[in-house]
Amino acid sequence: MANEGKREWHIKLIDTRTKKFINDDTGVFQVYTAGTPTRIQINTAAGADVIQQNANLGGDIASATMTDGTLHFWTARTVSAVDISILTAGGRAYFLDGTTQSQHRVDVDPHQQDYVLVVAIDDKASASNVRKLGFQLKKGMVINDVLVNVTAVLTGSSAISNNNWSLGRSGATQAFMRRQAFTTTGMKFPSINQSTTGLITALQFRGSELLAFETGVGVTAQGWAARIPYVAVTAVASNNLTLRRTSTATVTVTIGVLSGAAYVYYAYTLLPMP
Repeated sequence: MANEGKREWHIKLIDTRTKKFINDDTGVFQVYTAGTPTRIQINTAAGADVIQQNANLGGDIASATMTDGTLHFWTARTVSAVDISILTAGGRAYFLDGTTQSQHRVDVDPHQQDYVLVVAIDDKASASNVRKLGFQLKKGMVINDVLVNVTAVLTGSSAISNNNWSLGRSGATQAFMRRQAFTTTGMKFPSINQSTTGLITALQFRGSELLAFETGVGVTAQGWAARIPYVAVTAVASNNLTLRRTSTATVTVTIGVLSGAAYVYYAYTLLPMP
């Protein structure tokens, strides 16, 4: 058998209002180690590997696809619990934490309007290329805020800029967060940056599509800043969520020595757009 010796996971999403199975053949999901933002090796029914991420190489992150609203995959038999991040075809996000193999159904509410998409990042690569995070913005998603919970600081390089991440989408790599330093653990809330005299500065950490601002030049013109949402009005390839380190390492490092792990939270409202 293709997955002999492995543990099978079979999880069905149930609509809490209609009490029926959710029919979704293009929604995607990622499987993480329970309680940790690292992806684990999973397999399809045919035994094929689903390589969600190679943290050492700095490439794109891949998601698995559900069938008929079902998450069906295999893991090593030693895996007893997982966290699963889901984004349905209709743009509804669910995070199933501490899910066990015996849990075959999960009740979800696809009729609510506010959601949070959770994306884990485990980054050990000295690379500044733009990397897809495995999820795409769906039509009607209004991104209100993007927050990050750093669980392992970015380390491994003497370059300060190598310890910064930008979060965005294809074609706008700093759309949601710009060069935010992740050199300490904990929650990161990109704030509006001001000088010591209260002027709005040109360097802002909140993304270019979540902030409108004008820099200050003096006491009589201190500048202004306003938080704005980003609306995904179409479902196109440019809606890929992305990550980018500001620069590569400036010192020679062994693969895997660089580190950095976090959960990214995309808080959004889903508009009922036809």
